[in-house]
Amino acid sequence: MIAAAVAAARVAAGQADPLAARLQNGGLPIVPVQAVSAGEVLLSLNVSDAGAVGAIDVLRTTPPFTAAVVAAVRDWRFTPAVDALRKPMASRVLVGAMFGAPTLLTPTVGEPPKDLPPAATALPMPLATPMPAYPVNARSGGTVLLETLVAPSGKVVGVTVLRSSPPFDNPSMESARAWSFRPPQGAGLPANTYAYLIFAFRVPVVGAATKP
Repeated sequence: MIAAAVAAARVAAGQADPLAARLQNGGLPIVPVQAVSAGEVLLSLNVSDAGAVGAIDVLRTTPPFTAAVVAAVRDWRFTPAVDALRKPMASRVLVGAMFGAPTLLTPTVGEPPKDLPPAATALPMPLATPMPAYPVNARSGGTVLLETLVAPSGKVVGVTVLRSSPPFDNPSMESARAWSFRPPQGAGLPANTYAYLIFAFRVPVVGAATKP
């Protein structure tokens, strides 16, 4: 009853639910040729009320992948978030990038992922981040960019392919649906939030990778 009354009052006042920022366009990171392991990168993007990317906070890092992802997302452009009065506002957007290992069923060398200071509570923070396996029918590498819709519960309720790379699309979508998030917290937040996931696949080789 209270929620219905609040909703009715907002409608009467000409208000609506805030809407999250959504990606319009942007490039993909280049997989570093010197990388000898798998990698995970999580970024918090400060998106302005004009849709430009400002400050970028690194939440999880794996050198040398982090620099490649940061360089790519600096030029991303968004439809900005809007508040209850449909006024554009600054917001935070989560980007996750997963890089597959260069070897198959063997250990790799290189730095493991490292978590940095936690994300702002206004972001959906990943709790489970499975990486899809390299498809048996693939013969090359590829990178997929997905838009995921995260519900207030932290569950992924929608997945859309923004940059396709067959045959990696379906495995990436399946993994994205298995991601879970700590729900965003705070006043004036959109009911649903978009997070952007990058899955990069490399052709695996037999045997352990070694440092160059």
